[in-house]
Amino acid sequence: MLETHYYFTPILDHLEPFDHNDWHLYPIVTLPAAKQLRDAEDLPKNIVSLNACYDRLRKVSLDYLTVNLYGRKQGRAFLLLLQDVLEETTILDYTIQVRQQILKEIGVSTLNFMEYRSFAKRHLALMLKDFRKNDFQASPASLIMTNEECLKIEDCPHALLQQYLEQIEKTA
Repeated sequence: MLETHYYFTPILDHLEPFDHNDWHLYPIVTLPAAKQLRDAEDLPKNIVSLNACYDRLRKVSLDYLTVNLYGRKQGRAFLLLLQDVLEETTILDYTIQVRQQILKEIGVSTLNFMEYRSFAKRHLALMLKDFRKNDFQASPASLIMTNEECLKIEDCPHALLQQYLEQIEKTA
């Protein structure tokens, strides 16, 4: 059995629909990622835009981690819906109202949402620490583990990694 730890930057690293419980998704928020997002969104190349992109990436990541406490399937649904919503707009349009709309669509109660946020903040910091501990330089990055070995893959899109893992499982 394979266990996949997938480090990704929300919005920049596009996720494909999937339903594998052995995937652990870890959002990574860094200034280089915020800069890449700012450039991809064609925003002004200034510190205000950079900070705004970093702030939104952090909010998206924290929201995902909070939703993930309701279950990994809910977390994946949140990310996939968010990708769809942001195809029509920019990351700067991500607001509390957008989050509420997505949460309502996936059936997640917002009653305890802010309480869980502090856990999500600590968890996000630990994920970035693990990302760096594994000497990853770019996202998306993965650790694919079996009982005997661990494979590190860097800069590999989700769809390609999914195909690779499906091929491995077929031949195993």
